[in-house]
Amino acid sequence: MTLVCCPYAGAAPTAFLPLARTLTATGLPVTVVAAQLPGRGRRIREPFAPSLRALAGPLAAAVANLPGPVVLYGHSMGALLAHAVAAALPDAPAELVVSGSRPPGAHLPEGVRSWPDRADEDLVAGLVRLGAPAEPFADPEIRALALPVLRADLRAAALHRPDPGPPPACPVTAVAGLRDEEAPPGAMAGWAAHTTGSFSRHALDGGHFLVEECLPGLAALLGEVIRRTAPAR
Repeated sequence: MTLVCCPYAGAAPTAFLPLARTLTATGLPVTVVAAQLPGRGRRIREPFAPSLRALAGPLAAAVANLPGPVVLYGHSMGALLAHAVAAALPDAPAELVVSGSRPPGAHLPEGVRSWPDRADEDLVAGLVRLGAPAEPFADPEIRALALPVLRADLRAAALHRPDPGPPPACPVTAVAGLRDEEAPPGAMAGWAAHTTGSFSRHALDGGHFLVEECLPGLAALLGEVIRRTAPAR
């Protein structure tokens, strides 16, 4: 059983290390892997992808080669990417779990659409307001590396539209933070239209960055999904 995590804007695979450790510590039969996107980490010399759809094809090819059932999980931009990967797979994943993102093609409020074009100070202030740590952005070197990645990811997410083909046939579980202003619980209901499988919705007591803020609750939800979809031993 493999859980494939798709990162939120600006994130590296290491963002999911605490989640991976929490899940594996429970003894669940799961291997946790995370997508490494171009323009950062080991792929820092590669250009940013022009769109989430351009990322989805290669990721789907990699996921299709993984052994056993696969659960896809994506947060914020990663939710849109995970959905695109699910749609591109030749065989539907066991389940798709999304959090912190309005559904593909949803009307975005002006405040959300404007994220990629905000001035540096406004962009950083907005992220901190949502719950991102302020300390890394105070370092000029980290800031110079992080902001271009953030802008590229935010632009890809803002411009993303779902593939015109049929939606994934897998079950979809949508998770919202009760205090998430970018993707409030009510907006997460729209994900039901983006699957031909079953749909369920959950809310956790946190804001937008629930991967960090709500780690125990998120791990418990994902643990339920893994137990439900794992092959019988």
